[in-house]
Amino acid sequence: MIRLSQKGWNNVMIYTVVILVALFIGLPEYLKQGRNEPQPQLISVNQTLLALHFPQHQIERAGPNWRSQPAVLTEEQLTMLLQHWQQTTLPEQSPLNPINPVLVTEVFVWLTGKPAQQQWQLYQAGEYDWLKAVDADLWYRLPQGQADLLFPAVLR
Repeated sequence: MIRLSQKGWNNVMIYTVVILVALFIGLPEYLKQGRNEPQPQLISVNQTLLALHFPQHQIERAGPNWRSQPAVLTEEQLTMLLQHWQQTTLPEQSPLNPINPVLVTEVFVWLTGKPAQQQWQLYQAGEYDWLKAVDADLWYRLPQGQADLLFPAVLR
């Protein structure tokens, strides 16, 4: 057995605790970086968007084209909106819910292979926009400007 003084054993214990703390904090971060998992998307790449139903507006696939009722978006605006819905990656899920959120609008999303629609709600809380997946009860804090791309002002 190693013969150390009381002070020597205290140093061994301190260094052991420091190393363990570094492992417990650093190892999960290192493993998370090593996975290179793609960020989850708003609409899975395996599914096709069929319709977006906002409170006062419906956007639906009509054959190979899309139509908006009532027609408040140009064809170019409609194409951009649909691209954003199909290509947007979700930010990391927020561990905390927003404080005093105010509902701005909501949308029902119809996808292929799903018997029911997905419901997404846009909230404002303080200076941030929040997206809520109603079915899963998950909150996502949107980056600046993202809410305007997914929920244009004319559709709110």
